[in-house]
Amino acid sequence: MIICALLLLVFNSCAENKNIITSGNSIQFGTESTFDVITWNIENFPKQNGSTVDYLAELIPLLDVDIIAMQEIGDDDYFNQLVDQLNGWSGFRTGGSWGLAYIYKSEVVINRIEEIQSLDNYNLTRTPLLMELEWGGENVYIINNHYKCCGNGTIEIEYDDEEYRRLQASILTKTYIESNLDGKNVILVGDLNDELSDPESTNVFINFNNDAENYLFVDKNIAVGSSTNWSYPGWPSHLDHILITNELFDEFANTESSVETIRVEEKLDEGWSEYENYISDHRPVGLRLKFSQ
Repeated sequence: MIICALLLLVFNSCAENKNIITSGNSIQFGTESTFDVITWNIENFPKQNGSTVDYLAELIPLLDVDIIAMQEIGDDDYFNQLVDQLNGWSGFRTGGSWGLAYIYKSEVVINRIEEIQSLDNYNLTRTPLLMELEWGGENVYIINNHYKCCGNGTIEIEYDDEEYRRLQASILTKTYIESNLDGKNVILVGDLNDELSDPESTNVFINFNNDAENYLFVDKNIAVGSSTNWSYPGWPSHLDHILITNELFDEFANTESSVETIRVEEKLDEGWSEYENYISDHRPVGLRLKFSQ
C-alpha cells in the first residue's frame, strides 16, 4: 500500500510538471535586431486560474518579444504569479477586473509606466496605460488601450452608443498624442473592438485614417485580408490593432519590419478549442520594427 502511494505521488508529480506545449510550428516573432511589441487580449485572465498561468508561462518565452501589452487582466495575484514564472521578465498591471498590463523583458530600459489620467474618460472605458522606454538610442512611447465593445454597427450621436464612444475615444486619444507626444515615436496598441475596414460613415477610426500623413494602422492589410489571419476568429473579425505615428514610418518600411496576427493556437495539440478554453478568444497581434543604426 505504501509503495503504491509513493508511485502515485511520483506519477502525479510528473504529470504536474509535464510540458503543456507539445506540438505545432514555431511561434517565435521577435528577433535580436528588431524592437518587437505584441498586443494581446487575455480574455478574463485567468480563464482557468493556475492552468492559464501555466500555459502563458510556456508560450510567452517562445514568442521572444520585447513588450507584451495585455488587456482584460483581472487578477493581481495570478498576474504576479505569471511574472514570477517568467525568468528574465517583469510586469506592471493596473487595478480593476478589466486591468491593462505590460509584460516585458527585464533588460528593456523602462523610463515610466503610468495611466494617462487626462484620458480617464467615460468614452474610453479603461484608462489607457502609457509606457516610455528606450530602444536603440530612441525613446518609444506605447499606449495600451481597450475600447468599449459591442454595438449595432452604426454611429449614433448618443451618450451611450457604443460606436459613438469608440469614435470619441479615437478623437480623445489623437488629441492627447498631438498635445503631449508630438514628434515622438508613438505606438498605440490594444483591443479597439471595431473594424478598420468599415466604410467611412461607420468607421470609428476615421480621424486617424483621414490623417494618413501622421498616422498608420500597420495591421490594415490584415484587416482587409483573409479572415484566417484575423485576431478574433469567433465572430470572425479583426479587432486588435496597432497604430504608429509618422516618426516610425521609415522604420516600418524597412524590409526587416513586419506585422502579423500570431496563431498561437497552432502550438497546442487541440488547436483553437484548447487555446480558447485555457487562454483567450483573441489572438495576439505583433509589430516588428527595425530601427536604423
